Amino acid sequence: MNVALDVMNTYEDFNLEKDIMYFRVGEQGLVSFHGKNYHVKKRLSSDQIQAMTSDASFFKVNTDCYVNTRKIQHIQDGKVFFDTKGSEAKYTPITKLRQHRLKEIVQLQRSV
Repeated sequence: MNVALDVMNTYEDFNLEKDIMYFRVGEQGLVSFHGKNYHVKKRLSSDQIQAMTSDASFFKVNTDCYVNTRKIQHIQDGKVFFDTKGSEAKYTPITKLRQHRLKEIVQLQRSV
């Protein structure tokens, strides 16, 4: 039983910048976090959501989705792809307006 609790805590106590590829902000403070092998939903306060969305590590790709710029593998055809490759690659759509700006940010980070 302790093993199950330890696994549960791993998913509940993640590091936002290190573990999360992207997150979506829903209604009434429900935030959906997407990691490499998991997806967790948490209800957060408006102050917590404000702090996350203003974090420089995350970029707003559409109305409710923010991507971790340090986890981006590449950006192509209106999609942001993350660490995993091949047919199992995780991605999220991005608007064409924001795609160019995000490419600039990622290139700047990689050059530093």
